[in-house]
Amino acid sequence: MYRIFGFGLMLLGSSIFYSCGKSETVQGVEGLRLELVDSLVVDYLEPLLMDDYLPSKDLFLLKGSKTRQPFLVSPTGEMTKLDVLNDGPDGIGASGAWGYRFLDDKQVVAQGFNFRFHRLDLNGNKIAETPTITSDIHRIIVYKHRTTFSPFLKDGRPMVIGEEVNAYNPADINHQKLGNDFYGKANTLYAYNLESQETQMLESYPENWTARSENKYVGESLPFVSYHGGTNEIAILPSVGNQLFIYDYSDDSPLLKSTVELTHRHRPASAPEISGDSDRRTSDYPNFTDLRHMGEYILVMFSTKIPSDIMQQFVAKDDMYFRSDEYKEAARKYVKPYILVIKDGKQIGSIDQLPQQGIFNLATEDGHLFFDGNTNTDFERDYNVFYKYRLLD
Repeated sequence: MYRIFGFGLMLLGSSIFYSCGKSETVQGVEGLRLELVDSLVVDYLEPLLMDDYLPSKDLFLLKGSKTRQPFLVSPTGEMTKLDVLNDGPDGIGASGAWGYRFLDDKQVVAQGFNFRFHRLDLNGNKIAETPTITSDIHRIIVYKHRTTFSPFLKDGRPMVIGEEVNAYNPADINHQKLGNDFYGKANTLYAYNLESQETQMLESYPENWTARSENKYVGESLPFVSYHGGTNEIAILPSVGNQLFIYDYSDDSPLLKSTVELTHRHRPASAPEISGDSDRRTSDYPNFTDLRHMGEYILVMFSTKIPSDIMQQFVAKDDMYFRSDEYKEAARKYVKPYILVIKDGKQIGSIDQLPQQGIFNLATEDGHLFFDGNTNTDFERDYNVFYKYRLLD
């Protein structure tokens, strides 16, 4: 068991208090609830992030938020350091990696800053390394609480499914040059064999995605991808629109098996068409922000945004508007996260009230969510805590 804390003592200033050993229930407007069932506490000063969980060995894969140092962590908080932040034969580079994921119960895959995938055993010894699918840098998108790749074994072959925003050059592939052909060529999702280095680019914007089928340009709409190793299922989500695409990946190529039409009272029925001179900073369209498999569910996340007329005022005053107290106050007032929940190829509802403590960090294939309780805390502490929830539908 993980350690349960009395949250009333820990989370000073919170409007909700919890006693030791009791569960918190977060009720969604659509009838879905999150129930707090446990917590993982790690006695370590640096704030940590949770990259993965291995059910077969009950092991967590954590990393330092600043150092990028990876650790294997037991449910009791016992830490095993993987000594790989070096330029030696077993190292992945002194700067570490974007993220770390379990390949199976014997190996970890690190996506290094040095454009290499590193395969490590659970003692930190390097098994192999492979170039990533590109070493070009046209832009960088950094996610703090999610990784952009999922390693797995397919017929015994080590594979990765992931997102790579540098898979194409925006100077060559863009809407201005390609017009309505842009969505057919701007692929950023891939499946990659870590042994043969064979790359299969996945269709990032399916043909029946509304914007593509209607020849409507709604922006780059970089897609998310999630993979479930237990079911060989891939989910693809363009960040604009209201459609989720679910594929069977049992064979060599993904086969579309269902398209889910997503709905929520805070999402418009259609996305606005974008012109070349549009200022994206002032848009209040609620783009999707994340996609995860969690047991038998798929989770789709988005947040509301500051209204466009208010954003126009901020932008007109100062290009560095996001540093102002007024902007931060508006963000607290208007920006709210929501999770749409999909099961068996259908949306079954939404979670409209997320836990007040912590930031969503990890969804596991055994059906749990973990929230990072270490970021944006009001006080400094010498330990890390992650809150474990399950969904009640």
